[in-house]
Amino acid sequence: MIFKKANFKSAKPIWLCERSNEMNLSVLFEAKVTRKSGMMLHLCAQNSYQVFVNDTLIHSGPARAGRGYFRVDHLPLDAYLHDGENRICVLVFAYHCNNFYLINQGAFFCAEIIADGRTLCATGDDSAWSAYIYEQKLQRVQRYAYQRTFCEVYDFSSSAPLCVDALSLVKTKEQQIDTFIEREVSYPELPFESYERLSDHGSASLDGESGRFNPWWYGEVGRSYSGFLKEDLSVCSTDIADALILSSKCDTPSTILEKNTYFTAQMRCNLSGFIQIELECVSNTTLCVIFDELELDGKIKYDRSDCANVIIYKLGAGKKYKLISAEPYTFKHISLISLGGEVRVSELGIVRTDFNRDDIIVKLSDRADEQIARIYYAGIETFCQNAYDIFMDCPSRERAGWLCDSFFTSRVEYLLSGRCVTEASFLSNFLMEKEYAKLPKGMLPMCYPADHMDGNFIPNWAMWYVLELSEHIKRSGNSAFAEFARDRVYSLLDYFRAFEDKDGVLVSLEKWIFVEWSECNNLVRDISYPTNMLYYKLKRVVGELYNDSALLDEASALRRAIRARARLGLFFGDNALLTDGEYKMTGKITETCQYYAFFTGVATPDEDAELWHTMLCDFGPKRRESGKWSDIYFSNAFIGNYLRCELLMLNGERESLEEDIRSYFDYMAIRTGTLWEYVDDYASCNHGFASHVLIWLDYLGYIDKK
Repeated sequence: MIFKKANFKSAKPIWLCERSNEMNLSVLFEAKVTRKSGMMLHLCAQNSYQVFVNDTLIHSGPARAGRGYFRVDHLPLDAYLHDGENRICVLVFAYHCNNFYLINQGAFFCAEIIADGRTLCATGDDSAWSAYIYEQKLQRVQRYAYQRTFCEVYDFSSSAPLCVDALSLVKTKEQQIDTFIEREVSYPELPFESYERLSDHGSASLDGESGRFNPWWYGEVGRSYSGFLKEDLSVCSTDIADALILSSKCDTPSTILEKNTYFTAQMRCNLSGFIQIELECVSNTTLCVIFDELELDGKIKYDRSDCANVIIYKLGAGKKYKLISAEPYTFKHISLISLGGEVRVSELGIVRTDFNRDDIIVKLSDRADEQIARIYYAGIETFCQNAYDIFMDCPSRERAGWLCDSFFTSRVEYLLSGRCVTEASFLSNFLMEKEYAKLPKGMLPMCYPADHMDGNFIPNWAMWYVLELSEHIKRSGNSAFAEFARDRVYSLLDYFRAFEDKDGVLVSLEKWIFVEWSECNNLVRDISYPTNMLYYKLKRVVGELYNDSALLDEASALRRAIRARARLGLFFGDNALLTDGEYKMTGKITETCQYYAFFTGVATPDEDAELWHTMLCDFGPKRRESGKWSDIYFSNAFIGNYLRCELLMLNGERESLEEDIRSYFDYMAIRTGTLWEYVDDYASCNHGFASHVLIWLDYLGYIDKK
């Protein structure tokens, strides 16, 4: 086993009687203790949780693991305690819905507070931890996104957050949880960062058209996709957001929200974490919070990425509030809208959920100019916000652990920290389930921990897992990991063998064949040559990793077959279709296919000198302007442009690499301070793999050790 078991001294996992599988149930667990030196809180819960000591947020979890495994946190409490009685509250959010962020498993809470080796209070002792239904957070609300869980709607009109006076005390019973393991990854700092400036304000009304929120997945809610039907919702957040009409005023913005007004604030850059607002509610109101990474035409489009970036609070007159969202979000722009009475906002910002920056051992070199510095800091932000506990694709729409993305992000962890702890945890998660119920034998999930109830997967991404595994073993020196993963790796190869033709070429693969976000993805049937190039690299890497000479021979034969069958003059063609009983090339050529050829070693600058020169000189960020090779489809950011930059580095093309970096990334850094999923702004503007630019900046000498 490559992960360490953890044990509780006294605590037993508990949950509410007969409610372990209820959707979007929020529970407040409370314990009161007298301060003692050296007090520690050990805890674990499912799905997500926040820990408060005397109403101060000190931690959020969990560090995610594979199905049936749960990582335990060990939190020192001394810095947060005062003399006399102290109140420890843990809010646990049990979502019980299929998603790409938190596995759908039965809810539980397990915690104990220990000092001097003695247990002061532990779950399982009915007198130690009180459990309350956190009714202030409404349960019957809509999904936030296809990949995540539920929107947040609160009713604090009669009591403040974390106040138990109006909550229902409930009974709990012990749950059967077998495998607790150590957290392993660093603990977050959770620093608070305030907004930078007010950018707009004006009047607000609900006179617009509601019900426009209709993303592609919405119709499946309550059917094949867990959630509450619209007619059963207590509040439909997006109906309110859709109906908002905000009319800007030209005078100086203020944080005092009069009746039916709003203001918009701008953060320093795109940031990720818990939205925090401190305010005084002068008269009853509904506070609507909308946010996003971008402003489009001067407005925040809350549903830009098919997300519902809306939080709603019902607030009571004469009360002061400290509001902290239950879930982390990503935004640069945020609007607070008071629909009703007056609100005086004293603080607005974000409690950041980042990779622990104390672990970073590098700094920007003095030789960097302003543009390189901008890209460097955007890369740092992008990495830190996407490596909180696992490597995520984005901290906004999904917070999901996608393969291939992680191949690139993992390199950055090692550069920045000299360690690969997050990567070890990330990779081990995929090996915790012996078989995936909805996937064919041997296949790995495309992202994890996640639920893939529709049985979808990306065969290419399973190949990237093995490529990353190989690099991880070289980085970490952990040969035991290779042995632990051996059976899974060969089982994956067995899966692919069923699709090989007589030359070893993969034909008619199942499910979502993914090459990159460009025309490439429309050229993947029946034979995808970029996919087969990756398959060649997979076989070669596994052969080298396990000293398997037979597999190395297979790899060499596959390389020869690809070179013989995929060549269309100077270039490699993308795919062949079965026509009249034969596989015939379609004649379609993409820029990215050429990058795959060189990245995987199917092509080399020596063997394919003319193609290499063409790729080097004619392709890249300026090809649209030059008009060269207009019949060859352009690459997108993920992953064609990254493969290009990687190839420039590996072949010593320093000048071209630096020029491309400036062209590909600076406009992103200027606009959001983070790096994007696509070359355009219509998706995530903060994507973990994009931090790989730091690897190239290091190669160019722009990064120093501290």
